[in-house]
Amino acid sequence: MSSPFQPRSHSILDPHPVAPDLERVVCDVCGQANARRVGTLPPPERLPWPMHRLGASVLALDGHAIHLVECQGCGLVYMNPRLTERAVERFYDAVYAASAAEMFESDQAGQVRYYLDTLSRFVRAPQPHLLDIGCGAGQLLIQAQARGWRIDGAELSAYAAQHASRALGAPIHHGDFRTMGLPPGSLDAVTLIHVIEHVRAPVDFLRDAAALLKPGGVLMFDAPNVDSAEARLARWLGQPWRGFIIEHLTYFRPALLRRLVSDLGLELLAIDGYLPDVPPPNPLRDLRAMRGGAGPARFGAAPGPGVPPLPPVSLPRRVLRQAANYLFDAVAALTARRHDTSANAVFVWARRPEQA
Repeated sequence: MSSPFQPRSHSILDPHPVAPDLERVVCDVCGQANARRVGTLPPPERLPWPMHRLGASVLALDGHAIHLVECQGCGLVYMNPRLTERAVERFYDAVYAASAAEMFESDQAGQVRYYLDTLSRFVRAPQPHLLDIGCGAGQLLIQAQARGWRIDGAELSAYAAQHASRALGAPIHHGDFRTMGLPPGSLDAVTLIHVIEHVRAPVDFLRDAAALLKPGGVLMFDAPNVDSAEARLARWLGQPWRGFIIEHLTYFRPALLRRLVSDLGLELLAIDGYLPDVPPPNPLRDLRAMRGGAGPARFGAAPGPGVPPLPPVSLPRRVLRQAANYLFDAVAALTARRHDTSANAVFVWARRPEQA
């Protein structure tokens, strides 16, 4: 069935196949092909996170490496060659089938409360109508509903959409939000949390989400920040940034996000990396867990049924790797507590201008 919307994304105008599950693309923001390599993902069997190894195990990459490149025109960082649309679908099907309970039951109450408190300061409607795109298990919508907000949600995972619908007692749209039939200019707020880095045409995605806002309505989204303190430290140490992972197709920097907000015809309200409830690293807790046989996967514990194990690594190398992880964890936790743009993810709040 053909798509009900017409994509305008630069990156999907002329994709060149590299392997069955890889295609070569250009920058989604400015359409340029001039880019320099800034990172390379490990082969599928060496991806550090267990669920990434599981998802990558169903991909046909034919031995090709996946690189991250930086556009020399606008600064967007993107995967090139990139996973095809069908490859992305198979990746998430494998991951959701194995880890849905853990992914959707995590406690994010404090963070969700912060999102809604911030939105409440910017949204002027007394009973806002909110659409949460990529709503997962509905944690944000549950709290918004409890505040008396009118809610809608869209989610690409069938499992997550069903879970959210049961929790809310209201239908959640399974699929692309652009197939919901919501009229342009009908919403007071639209949120996209941990979404745009996963989609193949993020500029189109944001443009179509912003079109749903009423005059005065607020768009809130976040994006991985390649200018974060941890990313800069990793470059200084000559190590790969942990934010470069196989499920993120695009990466942003604050200056580019400000430009995108302006290009969308929105008024920037805030751009900030602050996030509550980010715990500092605790080596003693992890050591106690290891002694009890429940150590984290990065210490070499069994990753779970069906997940390909990492190749064996010597104890000294594991200790060094874990020490680096604790250093990066500390930087990530400290910067997430600051009201600036040094964190690994930045949050953007933007308003559609009032009509004259």
